[in-house]
Amino acid sequence: MPSKDSNIYYPSLKSTLNGKKRGFKAYVILFSILGNILLSVSCNPSGNQTEGLNRLKSERSQYLLQHASNPVDWYPWGDEAFEKAKAEEKLLIISIGYYACHWCQVMEKETFMDTTVARLMNDNFVSIKVDREERPDIDQVYAEASKKMIGTSGWPLNIIATADGTPLFAGTYFENSDWQAIVQRASYLYDDNPEEILAQASQLAETLSQKRAVENQALNLTLSEIEQAWLTQSDTLNGGIKGAQKFPNSPYLSALLDFTYYQPNKTLDRFIIKTLDNMALGGMFDHLGGGFTRYATDSEWKIPHFEKMLYDNAQLMGIYAKAYRKFNDPFYLYIAKETAKSLVNEFKDSKGGYFSSINAVSDEEEGGYYTWTAEEIEDLDQSDEIIKLFNITKEGNWENGQNVLFALEKDKKDYLQSMESGFRESMLRKRRRRETPPKDEKIITGWNALALEGFVELYRATYDKEYLQYANELAEYLVEHHTSEDQASVSRTADPNQEGFLGDYAMVAGSLIKLYQVSFDEQWLKYAERISASMLEVFTSDDNVLLNQSAQSGQLFMNSISVLDTDLPSGNAQAVNNLLMLSEFYYDTRSDWKSTAEAMLAVGQAETGAAPAFAGTWIQALLLNSSPPFEVAVLGDDAVIARNNMDLGFRPDVIFLGGASEGEIPLLAYKLVEGRTMIYVCQNKTCKFPTDDTQEAFEMMIPKVESTN
Repeated sequence: MPSKDSNIYYPSLKSTLNGKKRGFKAYVILFSILGNILLSVSCNPSGNQTEGLNRLKSERSQYLLQHASNPVDWYPWGDEAFEKAKAEEKLLIISIGYYACHWCQVMEKETFMDTTVARLMNDNFVSIKVDREERPDIDQVYAEASKKMIGTSGWPLNIIATADGTPLFAGTYFENSDWQAIVQRASYLYDDNPEEILAQASQLAETLSQKRAVENQALNLTLSEIEQAWLTQSDTLNGGIKGAQKFPNSPYLSALLDFTYYQPNKTLDRFIIKTLDNMALGGMFDHLGGGFTRYATDSEWKIPHFEKMLYDNAQLMGIYAKAYRKFNDPFYLYIAKETAKSLVNEFKDSKGGYFSSINAVSDEEEGGYYTWTAEEIEDLDQSDEIIKLFNITKEGNWENGQNVLFALEKDKKDYLQSMESGFRESMLRKRRRRETPPKDEKIITGWNALALEGFVELYRATYDKEYLQYANELAEYLVEHHTSEDQASVSRTADPNQEGFLGDYAMVAGSLIKLYQVSFDEQWLKYAERISASMLEVFTSDDNVLLNQSAQSGQLFMNSISVLDTDLPSGNAQAVNNLLMLSEFYYDTRSDWKSTAEAMLAVGQAETGAAPAFAGTWIQALLLNSSPPFEVAVLGDDAVIARNNMDLGFRPDVIFLGGASEGEIPLLAYKLVEGRTMIYVCQNKTCKFPTDDTQEAFEMMIPKVESTN
């Protein structure tokens, strides 16, 4: 069965082994120009040898370099490829993937290394390889086109397009013979009647590029409407969003935690607990090394797809830390800490950033690093306990006699007690003898910002200064290496020539706002303000939404505009949250940002109503805008200590500001009292009588809420 959510389409190993049936399902979705056709199957692969390297040999991306030895004459995305296609009147093949993508690797080895395939592609097309992590704008527009054309998308994403990049055909993974049939048929149809192909491409481009309809509507989506929509989309039996496979959908989980604070609901609380428990006890969680794989291939969270992504683990570290503060469950704190340990041990680069992903395959075997045979377990001490805890069987609970470690249905207290026994270290020692999965060593700005925010959340849950140190070090690294000297621009990676995207700007600014609130170091807030001001200039559009790529960027057949959350927060929604927060801090100079945010929020509201499970970041902005937060100003030498003493439980409705001096934040003006640490609890910039008693101040910011079932 293919694995999919609203943005993902992955074939599983079993479906791939079904051969023709899987391939046919993927490629009969050719858009109207290819029509209802019977695809002939070409000859078998004729070899996998190649001389030299193609044009990808000089690229930075490990994913592109993976394809540098292909006999396919790959071009990187750029003018050269487009100009060649126009000059030679050829169609484009645009193939998009990423380094940790298992099925991208399979297609590279089985299809793009085949000289017969290469000859078909080289003779009739200009072929472009794209790393979706380097160019999320390209990925976004073609993924959106794919979903409109065939109802789904995923990686590898293979597009056949006209010389200007307008897509004609979209599909994901293809077996070798199926791909040969597709490119042969597409080439034949184009050669036979190019005018018709180009006419239909023009019509399709117009359809895909139609401007978003934006109405000047009021922000009138009610919390009860959101609550009902969430319950409708949620799998209350197993947790997660309804579907045959399970993704973390981290922005959704984070927003649910916030939402149920403002709108207490026991049913949603039970759903959150079920989701977090099953995700952490299931096979997605690496019970030995910590951290999560990308998704579960089944509805019960048992069997993972084994690649590990920085963005998943960065967000889940923070989500489990927030859940610990909300539910006071030590299991969630354990999972958050183990995920943080995984980031530091497995993802961290010596220069300060965090790598983007860890591959699913090691020693040519998918999941080989993480799975176990019963015989391997029996050789270990405490084997009976391990077998019972992790559902180990002689036959294997996965494939080929292999067992995935999952502890579903186990009591969380018993699980924690078992994990403290000695078997874990003995299993780790044995696992370390295996070939470790390779890593994609790109350090992506926005994803690192999510890690920074996760460390801040974990610090708030523990007040362990080690996590604050990780956050500060990462902030310093990002500002120094991923922004310009004046913070007017943000790069995609540490290479200043790789322009940042909307998500990079928005996530960095958002993480720095979070860091300020625990450190009271105003430089982080000033950096966030500068980055946000630049963001509004660089990504501006006419539709009350921001472009994903620079407004000056060319080559894409339509603008890249990311509205809904994917595995990542929506860049537009994160920008709205940032603008609302910064308009609170700098209301004297940035009050207009609140109006900008509300205009954007009116656009996002339509998306929220249509797909609330993929609009979590918008809903967080709606909550922030509709429920005036407590502004807690703390001034004096012991400001940070006093702040920490008041940051009890889970309170998304509290903004902290302060420090040992008043700085440039207007709400702090004239509030410093020599020799004392004073606390001012305010709302809408109106402050109650100050106090130096943290308990008294805490009682001033207790809201009145009513629970629903």
